[in-house]
Amino acid sequence: MEETEEQLRTMCDLCDEDLSRIDGCKANKRRIELLSVRALLKAVGINQTIHYDDRKPYLDSGYISISHSADIAAIIYNSDHPVGIDIEKISPRIQRIATRAFSDLEIAAANGDLEKLTILWNCKECIFKLANDEGIDFREMIKVNLLPFVQPTELVECWQSDGIEVSLTKSGQTRHFSLSTIKIEGNTAVFGKEI
Repeated sequence: MEETEEQLRTMCDLCDEDLSRIDGCKANKRRIELLSVRALLKAVGINQTIHYDDRKPYLDSGYISISHSADIAAIIYNSDHPVGIDIEKISPRIQRIATRAFSDLEIAAANGDLEKLTILWNCKECIFKLANDEGIDFREMIKVNLLPFVQPTELVECWQSDGIEVSLTKSGQTRHFSLSTIKIEGNTAVFGKEI
């Protein structure tokens, strides 16, 4: 998200609903995020208005998920089934929430690696978006299989890994998800669907 608000407005086709939402935001950063997503939609040829149910975005046709980090906006769209995405800047702040969000096994498997901890957070956020259920305990209900993670190093700036298996168990019901992850420009992103 390097463009100015004025530049982004020229890159979007904004309807009255978009203008009302964007112009109603006091924070410039939030307006930039909203405009960036609409510019992405236009760039990939999705000519639909984003609506919101509470804070969850939806389209009249197909499925969308949206995420922002400090400097990147990301969307994922599928015409047939729900999809989720989460992007986060790799930062030591992830360590502050680790014991509340990750199981002891997940923390041990990440072994203090900030990229792996951030990917764990991405996975859990992605599942939270896909499940669309407010009553999810990240630590207890969402389990991430860390085996397929790539072995990140300081020398690798960009990589991608597919086939991360994640399960969500709530009220005796278990749901399974297949996720992929990518590292780009100091951020990790996870995206996928329920299987």
